[in-house]
Amino acid sequence: MELRGLGYVGVNATDAEAWRPLASEVFGFQPVDGPPGAADAAPGTQYYKLDAHSWRFAVHPGDADGCAYAGWELADPASFTEAVASVEACGVSVKVLDGPERVARGVHALARFEDPFGNTHELYWGPHTDEFAFTSPAGVSGFLTELVGMGHVLYAVPSCAEAVDFWTRALGFKLTDQFAWGPNGASFMRATPRHHSIAFIDLPLPGGHGLNHFMVEANTLEDVGLAFDRARAHDIPIINSLGQHYNDPMFSFYVVSPGGFNIEFGWKGLMVDEDTWTVRTYSGRGELWGHTGEFMESIADAKVG
Repeated sequence: MELRGLGYVGVNATDAEAWRPLASEVFGFQPVDGPPGAADAAPGTQYYKLDAHSWRFAVHPGDADGCAYAGWELADPASFTEAVASVEACGVSVKVLDGPERVARGVHALARFEDPFGNTHELYWGPHTDEFAFTSPAGVSGFLTELVGMGHVLYAVPSCAEAVDFWTRALGFKLTDQFAWGPNGASFMRATPRHHSIAFIDLPLPGGHGLNHFMVEANTLEDVGLAFDRARAHDIPIINSLGQHYNDPMFSFYVVSPGGFNIEFGWKGLMVDEDTWTVRTYSGRGELWGHTGEFMESIADAKVG
């Protein structure tokens, strides 16, 4: 099974227009029409482009706010078939989808499942690729996606150990490293050279279980600094200031999205060398520098509690 990492993220929104300033004007995602047939298959959906793919981020009008799904790209039909069977072998029901939903994603084959913690995921292969280049409306130079996927997602779960076990068996993710905070912690898993494509935290955090944040990685340091300035100019709530994590060490900041979860905008995260990598357990006491704000404060409070 060849997994290409996080392929796309879709969100539900009671006010889809509230997403445009953040997605387009601050983060510099390019608004597009989406894949062929999407206008009829998913009316009212906002699609955003980050690279050669026809889209990477979608906002669906709905009666609730939050993450709708995370999509995981497989390299080919054989890998897709193997991934579906592997998830099902873990006791999880997988539904292969066709018709409007597949058209709305712009993929050759699509399947959906809910992980043991209640999060919705999709498997696919054959994403539609555009013949025109990505052009950021905010002047972002580009995003690092080639061979490593769109970025990463981090979920708050009841148990990191159970999450690591499931994702290892279901899709072959590898544990990169972890933090230990007494009985709780955080675990980071990879599917490509990117340090992590999926991660978990099992501290008792405000908001409960579910998507805590997703991350996109820009091509330059300047892209991050300018996005940070634009976020402040647009009064976007910044929940973590500029800083670097100890284990990535991604240079980034975090904002609160209209969906209630967070989004990390970063640069130059660590890429794993499979020949030399050793899994480490860190104390997780703090950051290299920065990342001050409400989110890190809530983690600190939960670790003490």
